[in-house]
Amino acid sequence: MEADELDLVRAAAGGDDGAFHALIDRYAPDLMRVAVSLSPRREDAEDLLQETFIGAYRGLKNFQGRSSLRTWLVQILTRQAAKAWHRTRHHRKALSIHKSEESGGGERTDLPGSDASVRSIEQRIDLNQILSGMPDAFREILVLREVNGLSYDEIAQSLGVPRGTVESRLSRARADFRERMSSGTKSKVDV
Repeated sequence: MEADELDLVRAAAGGDDGAFHALIDRYAPDLMRVAVSLSPRREDAEDLLQETFIGAYRGLKNFQGRSSLRTWLVQILTRQAAKAWHRTRHHRKALSIHKSEESGGGERTDLPGSDASVRSIEQRIDLNQILSGMPDAFREILVLREVNGLSYDEIAQSLGVPRGTVESRLSRARADFRERMSSGTKSKVDV
């Protein structure tokens, strides 16, 4: 951990709100990317991020520095995401990607680059649909590695599993993802 980060952590743990806000400013963008990838809607990701920072604020006095602060925060975020996922598992509903067509909103073709924008949105929807259909453990590990760029050791610390588990789970998650991409259907891979 860098000296200035360690100073911020110590100050924040001692009750310095300015130091805690500096840590939030430093880590919020990375954590938001992870939260968006683990949440069905942006509003849920924002709530998840808020819960993460509340948990970090409460637990900062217990942070021992055995891992990086980033890894510790991602660990809190993934636990919060798992709690949210389990709380809502019986109430999840699929959203129609054709909602704008059903509501009578026509596609605007007068916007420059609108075809490229539509293709980009369609690709993101396809990727999000594939990720959302994957087992939790696979989706989580792919997001941590491929979206957030965590190392295998950071993922192992965040998830509380051995590095070998990270490697094998990531390999199976990638294979499941490739299969889903090529077939366009949900595969039956066990976690």
